[in-house]
Amino acid sequence: MLLGAALLLSAPSALGQERSDAVLVLADDGALDDSAVHAIRNIAASELRKHGVVLAEDRRTAGVHSLDAELSTLALDLGARRVFALRIGGRLGQKIPLSLEELMPGSLAPVYAASLTATGLEECDVVTARLVEAVVDRRSADSTAGMRSVTASESKPFAKKPGERFWFIGLPVPLYNANRGTPAGFSLGYGYEAENFRVSATFGGFSRDSDGISYGVLEAMWIPLDGEISPYIGGGLGYMGAASRGGMGGSLEAGIDAFRLHGVRALAGVQALIPFFDTTRNGVVQTVSPRSFYPAAFLRLAF
Repeated sequence: MLLGAALLLSAPSALGQERSDAVLVLADDGALDDSAVHAIRNIAASELRKHGVVLAEDRRTAGVHSLDAELSTLALDLGARRVFALRIGGRLGQKIPLSLEELMPGSLAPVYAASLTATGLEECDVVTARLVEAVVDRRSADSTAGMRSVTASESKPFAKKPGERFWFIGLPVPLYNANRGTPAGFSLGYGYEAENFRVSATFGGFSRDSDGISYGVLEAMWIPLDGEISPYIGGGLGYMGAASRGGMGGSLEAGIDAFRLHGVRALAGVQALIPFFDTTRNGVVQTVSPRSFYPAAFLRLAF
């Protein structure tokens, strides 16, 4: 009976260890306060679980561990197939270097590592989450930056702010009358871009073989990704002139917004201007067919 009771009591613990496949240890605490170290470690553990890593819950993994045979024995005892070591490099003024390594359970040889520097304790949560993403997905730590997660040190060279005002200079090229004449076009705009949207006012025009359009529109664009590169889509409404007539019209646009974490950006895509008025020239011999819309490709610089 005593043996049966002991087996029943140990079964949940053994089952929990079978389900766990990884160990997270603290390789260096950087002499920070215990509460700060505890919080940073908990964030790393939480982020690893979000990425599908099942961590062993054992009090022997608490505290600071040297990367030696004792840790290798602990990982073997817990049945861990993966070992993660978090290092807090201490303070360099206000800066706190952090790094995360994945190690082989037996030899503790490095598998993958990433490091970033937090500007103060307030950034340690964001930096720790990015380190976990980089190590688990085998990416560079720099590539995990987003509009919300870019650190102060990373943004300083580019004076990055959550939302910015830009001037847009563009070169539109008509996508019609391809075998006729030389294309011409220019656009100038001013707008505000935040994490997931952009609003702007744009003036310009383009033509080919005397068949063209000029416009001034107010635009709104949706930008789904907050990283270095994102597609976008949107449209606008304004006044247009085409075929010696003028009136209201709309615009549709889709493209790629690149270098979003920098001070100068590049945009490339296609647009279509749609006059809401008749472009037939009454009383004039038509040399070209009236158009219901004017498509163009474009390249823009934003600064």
